[in-house]
Order: sequence, then structure tokens, then C-alpha cells
Amino acid sequence: MRNAKEHWADKVEHTSVLGIKILFHLHRLFGKLPFRLALAPVVFCIWISDKMARLASEDYLQRAYANGYLNRKPGPFSSLCHMFYFAETILDKMLVIWSEQATENLSVENEALMTDLLAQGKGAVVLTSHMGCVEALMHHGSLYKIPSIALVHSANTAQYTRLVERSNALGHIEFWEVTELNPASIMKLEEKCKKGYFIFIAGDRIPIHSKAITAVSFLGSEAHLPTGGVILAHMLGLPLLSMTCWRESTSAFGDLKGQNRYRVRFAKLADQVRLPRGKRDQECQRLMQQYAMELERGLKQSPLDWFNFYRFWGAL
Repeated sequence: MRNAKEHWADKVEHTSVLGIKILFHLHRLFGKLPFRLALAPVVFCIWISDKMARLASEDYLQRAYANGYLNRKPGPFSSLCHMFYFAETILDKMLVIWSEQATENLSVENEALMTDLLAQGKGAVVLTSHMGCVEALMHHGSLYKIPSIALVHSANTAQYTRLVERSNALGHIEFWEVTELNPASIMKLEEKCKKGYFIFIAGDRIPIHSKAITAVSFLGSEAHLPTGGVILAHMLGLPLLSMTCWRESTSAFGDLKGQNRYRVRFAKLADQVRLPRGKRDQECQRLMQQYAMELERGLKQSPLDWFNFYRFWGAL
């Protein structure tokens, strides 16, 4: 049963439009080192004040270490480094959104999974995650400005959403509120998909009201993931893909010279999702287990790149 105090949707947003703009221009004018010096006290204050995020980070990092993803056992300040890593990723997101991210700062694995569908005028449901800087894909060659719909929950990210909506770089993306999906909007989605739209939906956060979840093995323990993306792909008759993203520099403090380099990986979960009667739950579980394995694959490369700062294991 949902504990409202620990559900991700109830977290208070720390984003400040003015603060991000100041840090962004500080980076643009003076480089990364002054930016980091200004960022440090901001992150420290959040780390001190947000106990839920701090404990969630510590729990995740302990599990990452137990699975061999971290070389050192997490210490008292490891969660602070994790939050600092996330804050710097926010800058990278802004550099992309405001059209300052160069294509050479991104590598893409299995790009043909997307380009082949684009060439056929077909779309897909793509399960994303709160990992890395997926916005880096916005200026990448053949995937530049693909017709997209992002299903989002914006209630606790209103400030960040404001920043995104002001960007011309994301004009090809339609943002739909995931909590407002109903039969009428599903029909509209179906019409969009016939025109080759891709639907992006996070696969690593349980839904707010729906009971469409399944249990998977993730980092050695049982965790719950949403099955909404699987069901949507089934309803729309679309392929199901996953997309993960991580920073290629594994240092918590990255490169002082400029922007970080990221890698995006696409993986095919199903050419077509079929949920036969009587085996619906099992098939949803199988596909989401594949998705969980893709998450693990990326996190093994860069364990600090996962940004779910709430109680993930056991959260219902």
C-alpha cells in the first residue's frame, strides 16, 4: 500500500528557475570550476535538509556496492557526491535544451533500432529511466527532432518543466500528462503513432494511482516497476524498446574542461507486445525484467547516474 510520505510523486521540487539560469551563465562565462564552486553549497544544503533523498541515495549506493558496481564501500559523504553528480547532470540537460551541446559529446548504441523504424514511418513505445542525460539525444544526427510524445508527471517538477517548455530545441516533443490518460487520449495517441510518433515513458517509477505494477529482481533484491508502458505498446500494436543513458566519465567530478560525454543505449524488448489472456501478468513481468536488466547494464558502467532519490525498494 502506498505510503504518501515516501512516494516519489510527493517529493518537493528543489529546482529554481533563477538559480539554474545563474549557474548556467556562470558556467558559460567562466567555465566549469567556478560553476562547481558555486554549486557546492547549494547541493550541500539540499543534502542536509532532504533526509528522504539522502537515505534513498545511501540505500541505493550500498546495493550498488554489494553488486560490485562500486569499487569502494560507500561512506558518510557518498550520497553527497551522488547528489552533486545529479546537480551537474542538470547543467548538462540545460546545455542541451538551450542548444549548446555538441553532437560529438554523445555515443549511441543500437541506433538502427530507431532509424529503421523512422525509415518505415513507424513509431515505438520507449521505456526510459531517470538515468544520465537523455536530453543529449536531442541534437544527435539521424535522431534529431524525431516526432515524439513524452508521457510525464509534471506536478512535482513544475519549475523544470517551465525551463524545458521555453526551449526551441524541444519543439518537436509533445508533453502529455501521464495521470490524465483516458480512452479518448489513447485514441489520440493511436492517431499520432500512425504518423510515426515515438512514445517515451519512464519505466523506473511506480504509477501514482494505478495498480499496474510487477515485481522484478533489481540489484539483487525484489523491486516493483510499472507495467503501463508494456500495456500501452500492446494496445497500440507498437514495438517496445528501452533507452538508458550514462556518463562515460566514471569520476564523480568528471572533466573540468567542458561538458560531460554520454552514451545512450537502445535495446529491443519486443517487436510486438502480446498479452494473451491468462498470461498477461507473466508477460508484463518478463518484459519488465528485461528492462531491469538493461538498467543494471548501464548502472554497472556508471553507478552514480541513477537519480531516484526516494525509497525505491519496497515502495508501494
